[in-house]
Amino acid sequence: MNRWKALAGSLVLSGAMVAPAMVMASPHGDHGPRHHKHRMFEHIAEKLDLTEGQKAQLKANRDASKEAYKARRQESRELRKELHEAVRSGADQATLDSLGTRIGALAVQRAQDMEQQRSQFEAILTDEQKATLNEMKAERMERHQKRKQRWRDRADSDE
Repeated sequence: MNRWKALAGSLVLSGAMVAPAMVMASPHGDHGPRHHKHRMFEHIAEKLDLTEGQKAQLKANRDASKEAYKARRQESRELRKELHEAVRSGADQATLDSLGTRIGALAVQRAQDMEQQRSQFEAILTDEQKATLNEMKAERMERHQKRKQRWRDRADSDE
């Protein structure tokens, strides 16, 4: 019995060690969360036919807000952790409300930051690029509505 446990443990451990090496060696390279954002930016830049100057301005805008975003994200994580611990320990309602208010304020700030970034993005676009962007948004919404309808149809057929 112990041999089987040792064998199973060895297989799991070797699989855990080999998987990262296989990912790193993949022809597609690193596919972390930043990769998706980079590909999305490339796609939008290509579709809108952004100039090098526009791309540079967008990068400068992103870089300018990056540190503040990181700080708020870290604060948000810490507050959620504090809230979780407070709930587990049976903290009083005033403490929970205070933590909830602080988390909510950060969410509002994040929404305002996103709106500011969207405004800055649209401000550097030409009228033609804005029209193309609006078409892209409409197409995305249409695809979303179709997907949503398929989900509803599946849920209805499961009942």
